[in-house]
Amino acid sequence: MAKTHDAERAGAARRAKIVSAALTLFAVQGYRGTSLAAIAREAGITQSGLLHHFPTKEALLAEVLAERDRQTFDAVEVGREYEGPAMVRTLEIVYDMVTRSRQNRELTRMGHLGAFGSNDIPEIALEWARERVRTFRAHLAAVVKEGVAAGHVRADADPTAVASLIIGTITGLEEQWLLDESFDMVAAMGAFTRILRRDLIIEG
Repeated sequence: MAKTHDAERAGAARRAKIVSAALTLFAVQGYRGTSLAAIAREAGITQSGLLHHFPTKEALLAEVLAERDRQTFDAVEVGREYEGPAMVRTLEIVYDMVTRSRQNRELTRMGHLGAFGSNDIPEIALEWARERVRTFRAHLAAVVKEGVAAGHVRADADPTAVASLIIGTITGLEEQWLLDESFDMVAAMGAFTRILRRDLIIEG
């Protein structure tokens, strides 16, 4: 039994190393420009060892994209307990997400490659980006709608429009930062969330 657990732990560690290497290389060199052999070298294993865990490059990409989201949401502690109206908590979370993006350029660039790199990224990544935006918009809109019903958010707030504005701001600020690393997107996001809080939230 101990040997089985050891083997499972070793396998999980090897998978994590492969995903980390792939994330770095995909973000820097692009999906098409990165070979499985290069990923295996970066991970310190053989290509056959890599294929044991990920039989195709697309399967590896799917795991890289899933890992990107796990790292992002774990970092901003989406599931933690907050006090106060849900809309206030949500603005804190989206601010933390942009802060997290600044801390890991590779993860941030990977997300934008998925959304816009149609010549470099396969359909699986484009669909991931589409679904991610759809889900994020729906969740944000639900929070706004809940806030309106609870009397915490202005009654004339359009949930879908507010959600789309938040997503567009995050995306635009990240793009500016990816083009110019001296751009302070965290400060800009802080200003944006303060404006939303001032204009949307009814202080109790």
